[in-house]
Amino acid sequence: MGFRINTNIGAMNAHANSTITARELDKSLSRLSSGLRINSAADDASGMAIADSLRSQAATLGQAINNGNDAIGILQTADKAMDEQLKILDTIKVKATQAAQDGQSTKTRNMLQADINRLMEELDNIANTTAFNGKQLLSGNFTNQEFQIGAQSNQTVKASIGPTQSSKIGVTRFETGSMSHSSGVAQLTIKNYNGVDDFKFQPVVISSSVGTGIGALAEEINRVADVTGVRANFIVETTGAGPIKAGVTSDDFAINGVKIGRIEYQDSDQNGALVAAINSVKDSTGVEASRDANGRLVLNSRDGRGIEITGDMGPGAGILKDDYKNFGRLSLVKNDGKDILISGSGLSAIGMGPADMISQASVSLRESKGRIDSQMADAMGFNAYKGGGKMIVTFASLEAFMSSAGSGMSAGSGFSVNSGKDMSKVYEGNLAFVTAFSVAFGFSVGNNDGATQFANLAVSIAGNDQTPGVTTLKGAMAMMDIVETATANLDAIRADIGAVQNQITATLNNISVTQVNIKSAESNIRDVDFAAESANFSKYNILAQSGSYAMSQANAVQQNVLKLLQ
Repeated sequence: MGFRINTNIGAMNAHANSTITARELDKSLSRLSSGLRINSAADDASGMAIADSLRSQAATLGQAINNGNDAIGILQTADKAMDEQLKILDTIKVKATQAAQDGQSTKTRNMLQADINRLMEELDNIANTTAFNGKQLLSGNFTNQEFQIGAQSNQTVKASIGPTQSSKIGVTRFETGSMSHSSGVAQLTIKNYNGVDDFKFQPVVISSSVGTGIGALAEEINRVADVTGVRANFIVETTGAGPIKAGVTSDDFAINGVKIGRIEYQDSDQNGALVAAINSVKDSTGVEASRDANGRLVLNSRDGRGIEITGDMGPGAGILKDDYKNFGRLSLVKNDGKDILISGSGLSAIGMGPADMISQASVSLRESKGRIDSQMADAMGFNAYKGGGKMIVTFASLEAFMSSAGSGMSAGSGFSVNSGKDMSKVYEGNLAFVTAFSVAFGFSVGNNDGATQFANLAVSIAGNDQTPGVTTLKGAMAMMDIVETATANLDAIRADIGAVQNQITATLNNISVTQVNIKSAESNIRDVDFAAESANFSKYNILAQSGSYAMSQANAVQQNVLKLLQ
């Protein structure tokens, strides 16, 4: 190679290499100072695109975690509010149970009902005021609410919280059949008890013998109540049409096959002869006698077998001939408020045949707080008669009614026009049961030609409206059923939101791990490896120094040209 001065190739090469080294040294210093391997798109174009996508996904997942925590906060707020409502329901049920015994007076029951009313008000107050960030939670409007819990759209969890006001929970189904006047064999089937299957019970004899009757059927139904969701109770009670008047029973007077015989009894059974005679054989008959507050004779079957009277009790006892056979009424209760579908054979023996009038009502917790109308009371099984205590009468006169077949009355029986006495008539048809003719109630016979028809006259006695809530024994027991339903309703809502909480928690656990892994992947691409980069920096630093030395030497080589000029 010749000596050239104008073009110093060696210096140029040294400069070029030093420039490259300086650029790499700058990159290394930038990476070491920022901690990032990629500080610009030029550092790694494809790596930067991947890292940016991962960073966006990780940031979105972070917000999704926040959304999930908000959702859990909302559900926990609702859950704690419902926990307090359940405590209120427990207290209401305790008070209803306290009222469900005849040791309580009307005064104490009214006091218990006042407490229950206050508790219901607080239950509704919790339902109407529980909110999260201004959003009502327990009013029934929090339905199908979505929470975005994912990096992509529509990756959501849905949550619903049912209404918890007293008007929306505790809806309990009550169904009570007509009074049965015929014996037989009843085989009951509850249809679609679980939404799909039918439940068929064993045949039960409905009669007045021991171990039979509607009581035995109720026992069979209650045995599997945990399966069918249907519970049963019964009332087998025969009540006189009016206060006991003096009279005498026949020599062959008997109840449920047990002969009692001739008994002379006084007005209002003052010496207790009639009641005592019937109760003297109550362990054999299963029938207990008493007088109610109105002085009427009441026969009650304690074990649910039928009451069959043979012979003659006399009109003074007030027991109508049609009531000489009474196999009672069956009441069914279901805690989900749905209709109780029944079928089977011999249903007329339990007052639930196709020709019978079945009283039905679905009652919420709030409705039990107010006055219970006659239809609802009848559906709950408050009285021993059928159809809510209403019927249609078509008799031209009271005399015609009293002398009619099966009335058990006569014009000389002590029940007469203007006497002010109550008289009732139980019909075998689809109409309901009680008719009262009394001047005291404002009814008169009509004109003298006897053509007046007492048509469409509906008078209620045993089917009168009932006082609210736990102010009666039957009301207290019904309240216990309704509160049990309300508790089950709230537990179902809590269980549902608890399941959603668990779902959200599991999702949060998953996306938290996903977020960590995504950030780790992004770090592998974007972050600098300080150990490797430190080695690179040392390498380029040494190269920079050696490049400077090489450039210095390349420039020194040019000095050799001067020797040629000496």
